[in-house]
Amino acid sequence: MIRNIIFDLGNVIINYNQEQIINNFTKKEEEIKYIYDEIFHAPEWELMDLGNITNDEATEVINKRNEFKYQKLTDNFLHEWYKKQEINRDIVEIAKKLKKNGYKLFVLSNMANLTYEYFKNDEFFSLCTGIIISAHEHLIKPDEKVFRLLLDRYKLNAEECLFIDDDPSGENYKTANKIGIKGRRIVPNQAEDVRKLLLEFGIEI
Repeated sequence: MIRNIIFDLGNVIINYNQEQIINNFTKKEEEIKYIYDEIFHAPEWELMDLGNITNDEATEVINKRNEFKYQKLTDNFLHEWYKKQEINRDIVEIAKKLKKNGYKLFVLSNMANLTYEYFKNDEFFSLCTGIIISAHEHLIKPDEKVFRLLLDRYKLNAEECLFIDDDPSGENYKTANKIGIKGRRIVPNQAEDVRKLLLEFGIEI
């Protein structure tokens, strides 16, 4: 029986649409490519999620690597991008119903410190029994250690947990399923698919 619902944040609770985010900063193809290649897909992005470097440190490294060619864009983007995301309120409403029906809610998310600090006072987080943020733990999904950390810290049985994540690679689910946590990938930012997943595991709301 499922007793615990584990939520990812990006593209589940928080709409993390990279294209939409970038459109707030530039419409120029060259600059769009730069943001994808040198920020989102750069090693510093994962290091921020791991909590191993700060936002300011990442900004400095990226600017130096690119000889300050896009310094203004880089500075602006790295200090403002997370504010361009919105909470998926329809999925938060699902979480509220789950909480009301007696399920315990948890967060397991890859996220940098600055982003979490921006969102942490949202009502969603007050619904949660436990929160694991990668930057706090210096562990990142799909590392099995971060899944086991959640189970151990909150004394959870893996078989009683349902994991809701949008990871397109499938690696997060492979790890979760390997240790007994149930679930599958959802369509990003789609409340209807969250409801469908819940029903697949006998949870009606």
